[in-house]
Formats: sequence, C-alpha cells, structure tokens
Amino acid sequence: MKRESFAFGKLLASIVLVALGAYGQPAQAADGTDVFATVDGVEITRDEFELEVYSAARQTFYHGRPPAGDEFVEFRKSVADKMIDRALLLKEARRRDLRPDRERVDAQIAVYEDRYGDTERWQTEGPQMVTALRGRFEEESILETLESSVRSVEAADEATVRAFYEDNPELFTEPGQNRVSVILLGVPASATPEVWQAARGEAQRILERLQEGASFEELAKLHSSDASAADDGDMGYLHIGMLSANAEEAIAALKIGELSEPVQVLEGIAIFRLTAQKPEALRVFEDVRQRAEELWLRDRGEQDWQALVAELRSLSDINVDTNYLLALPEYAQ
Repeated sequence: MKRESFAFGKLLASIVLVALGAYGQPAQAADGTDVFATVDGVEITRDEFELEVYSAARQTFYHGRPPAGDEFVEFRKSVADKMIDRALLLKEARRRDLRPDRERVDAQIAVYEDRYGDTERWQTEGPQMVTALRGRFEEESILETLESSVRSVEAADEATVRAFYEDNPELFTEPGQNRVSVILLGVPASATPEVWQAARGEAQRILERLQEGASFEELAKLHSSDASAADDGDMGYLHIGMLSANAEEAIAALKIGELSEPVQVLEGIAIFRLTAQKPEALRVFEDVRQRAEELWLRDRGEQDWQALVAELRSLSDINVDTNYLLALPEYAQ
C-alpha cells in the first residue's frame, strides 16, 4: 500500500475541509469568533479562508512561498474577494436551478481514485473525500454553466464590429519589423568568465575589420555559429520584440546599414547589422473582420460577467472581518 507524501496529505485535507465547509455550509462556532466573513448570512470561517490562501499561494508563488508585508495583504484581499464572489455566484446559479454535469464530475473523481486509491489515507477516509470532492466538482460545474451562459453573447452587426475595430486600432496593428544580420560567436552558458571575455575580444576585432570595410557576409560565414551563417548572416525580417532584451536594445539604436557594438546574448557574443525596416501597419478591416468580432464577443462577454458580479454584490449583505484580514498570520510575518 502506498504512503502519501506530506504535500499530498495536506492537499487532500485542504480539499476536504474547504469543500465541506465553504460556500454555503453554516459555520460551527456559536460565538462567531472564527467567522471571517458572512455573505447573505452564509458564513466563511477563518480556517476556510486560510486554506484558500494556502492553496492559491501554492499555485501563484515560487515554491508556494507568499511575499511579505503589504503585497501579501493585497493577495489575501484578492482571495477573500474571490471567495465572496464564488459564494454569490453559487447562490445565483442555484436560483437559476442550474444542474452539474454529473458524468464529468464522475470522471473527475475517478482520476483521484485512480491516482490515490492505494494510499493509506484514501483507504481510511475515501468515502469522506469522495463526498467532499463531489461537492466541490459539482459546484465548479454549475459555476462554469452559469459563466458560459452569461458570457454567451449574440453576434454583433457589421456597424458594431467596425466601430470596435476603429476604437481599438492597437489590436489590429502589425508590429514593426527589422531585417537583421548577425555574426554570433557562440559561448556555452556555463563557460568561465575568461571564455566570455575572450569572445568579447574576438568580437571587437571582427567589428574593427567590418568598420575598415571587410565583408559582413564573408565574416559571418567564417565566424558565426548562428544558423543564419549559411545565408551570409541574414536573419530575415523579425517582429520587434522577438529577440532578447539586450539584442533589441542594440538594434533599436541603429540606423539602416549600421553595426552594433558586441552584445552579450544567451548564446554568446553578437554583432548585429540593421539592413532594412518595415514600420508597423494597421491591417485593413476586411482582413481582420472575423478577429474583430471574436474580440468584441470576448470583451462584451467579460463586461456582462463583471456586471453580474457587481449587481450581486450590490444586492447582497457582505461583512468581512477586516482586522483579521489585515493582521498577517505568524507564518507570513
């Protein structure tokens, strides 16, 4: 029989406790001291809130380690807002009598059973975990159905799509392009500082030869380790932003025909030459009409969704223990 890891045990505990306790189940404490928030009379406990913070931090931050101070306070606020919105949206979904996709829920539970069914904890607490998982997945299902229905927007007429195109030209503008040639002296990323310094010196000598009139194409064939060496160093037209920040900065300072100073990039030391440019250009409406309609539908759906959340909040009685929210737990201090 498998033994679950500590992380797995805490994951299952989080799923069970949150699924059994949050979003609609009455809090157990009679004196209200462990209540973090109430949403139209439904209580969210501090434990439920901290479990959501823990889960969200694991998905958001490197190694699950939350930031310190004010940044973590803002993160906790965002988690609280999501919990409140979820409670309101679940209430609305149930008001609309939305039903979960039970086949999908069964399939989701089957994944957990297949993955963890042989662990000691699943053997002893499986029924409780399945109940918790089913409740959580059913809630997710009806929330997805609600969101899909709200975001489902009727197709726009031609005038509406064209107005969206004209109001948002940045969405339909082809970025500028640079035609660039390069001589790259390859250096392994793990190379010693001495190797990098030697490559810089060699690149400087090549640059001096170019400035004296040597052929860029010939020197690219002789010295460059980039695949473009076979094409005399010509990388073709590249959209601005495709290269590394160091390379883009060096190229941006060039006029057509000019050479850059040696630049350190991930692959080594490079000398760039700007050979031609294409300015950014707004694509004609006829070529992007379908894309414009898709973006309009997406934006309109988002507006409708946010409007629903705002309406539900405005019509609800929401109370949050702000002092507890702002008082960071010991592990985050």
